[in-house]
Amino acid sequence: MKETPSISDAEWDVMKALWEHSPVSVNELCNRLASIRTWHPKTVRTMLNRLAKKGAVDHTLSEGVYHYFPVVTKENCSRQAAESFVDRVFDGALTPMVAHLVSRRPLTAEERRELKKLLSGK
Repeated sequence: MKETPSISDAEWDVMKALWEHSPVSVNELCNRLASIRTWHPKTVRTMLNRLAKKGAVDHTLSEGVYHYFPVVTKENCSRQAAESFVDRVFDGALTPMVAHLVSRRPLTAEERRELKKLLSGK
């Protein structure tokens, strides 16, 4: 099984846009990213080339225009990013991570119910 690539913060923005709607051209992607990033199309192309080298995106050629699409799932990338974060910041320990997060932003009643359900294995 192919390893899920590590995605940078800027690359996450590109991937989120691709997961929401693809395949898209560079210009379409720039328009989709316009509310959060003001990148020149060359910058977007550079990001897409990096993501392609990592194996996260691919493209097709239609009428002389490249259309890009993700080849990795958001779930797999999220899992990889979360595991990397826990390993780097909390030495792989979940309890201190959860304690830290809860101390910074208390859980809602619904989140507490969901967490209890997860911990009970139901």
